[in-house]
Amino acid sequence: MLTNGSKLLLAGTTLAAVAAIVYGVTQDGTLGVVGLLSAAIALGLLAGIVIATRDGNVSAMDEAAAQTAVATHVAPEGNIWPLIVAGGAALVVLGLVTQSAFVMLGIGLLLIAGLQWMVDAWSQSASADGTFNRDARARFAGPLEFPLLATAVGGVVIFSFSRIMLFLSKTAGPVGFVVAALLILAGGFLFASQRSMRSTAVAGLTAFAALGLVAGGVAAGLDGERFIEEHETTGLLGEESECDTTDETHADENASQTVGNKAAIMADITLDAEGELTSKAPGQQASQRIVVGRGNPSNIIFHNESDEPRRITLTTGQRPLLDEEGEEIEGQTTPDQRCTALAEEGGSQLLTFRIDKRSAVADEAFELTVPGVEGQAIEVVVP
Repeated sequence: MLTNGSKLLLAGTTLAAVAAIVYGVTQDGTLGVVGLLSAAIALGLLAGIVIATRDGNVSAMDEAAAQTAVATHVAPEGNIWPLIVAGGAALVVLGLVTQSAFVMLGIGLLLIAGLQWMVDAWSQSASADGTFNRDARARFAGPLEFPLLATAVGGVVIFSFSRIMLFLSKTAGPVGFVVAALLILAGGFLFASQRSMRSTAVAGLTAFAALGLVAGGVAAGLDGERFIEEHETTGLLGEESECDTTDETHADENASQTVGNKAAIMADITLDAEGELTSKAPGQQASQRIVVGRGNPSNIIFHNESDEPRRITLTTGQRPLLDEEGEEIEGQTTPDQRCTALAEEGGSQLLTFRIDKRSAVADEAFELTVPGVEGQAIEVVVP
């Protein structure tokens, strides 16, 4: 006797075969015939399988089959891990075309959600008792998932919040920070003022806030950080060989004009009111020469007693000129310099440097000079 499923499939097979014959006779073409015959063959194959398995029906007289049939198994409980796995995969794809941070976040979600999915699948098949299965899962996964979940949630919140703050302008950033703090305070007050609140409501509000934060972080991250002006420093002046300038640069703005008591000061370099540059090492007489140990960090203090802002510049020969990608330009060199910020009248500046090459083998003398003051230099000797 044919089952209901086999009857439907046999009817579909017959209909597809008849349609193929009619189409082949009335129409000029083979594509439709091939398609209909393929459908007839597929439906016939399914009909044969259904007839062989009797629609998966189990006879009530067969007690063993009735107890082991698939229909007697408890349906697995639903979980959210497949959705999180899909979200993690989407983040990986998104990160490949935007930022690597999204790739790392997506991989983390894939690992965590995949592990949780496997634990759920194991626990649901541990026994036929749902309560026992849930207890088994809690004993196995609880000690691991709560610390990991807290770490993951904290990382996502911190990263999302950082993207939003870096996206906001310098003036809007503090305002956004205050608004976020007020919203958190208002939410805490709302929860505390209620005598009782359903857990579903708390979970819903928390999920809504977290979703908004993550969505804002993703949107801000995709749009990019705000433009942050590069602040010029004395180190950058040296890298660009611009320490010979007497003009005030960004590195000189609001520069401190005093130097605290420092240990291991190699020498005090003074530019007096007459424009004479002298060096005085601790316990020695003033001179036009200092000796610096090769490869050792050295500190000198520059005192400006002239009536104009001045900086002191250390030049240690030439170095290869680099292009924008940091590669050496063959045959081109530039002065190897370090310098201080401008010292106002009566001010002082500290210069810390290290020289890794001997002065005797250099093509040019190593010296300390003051841009704008001609004929004055302190010779630097590196044994």
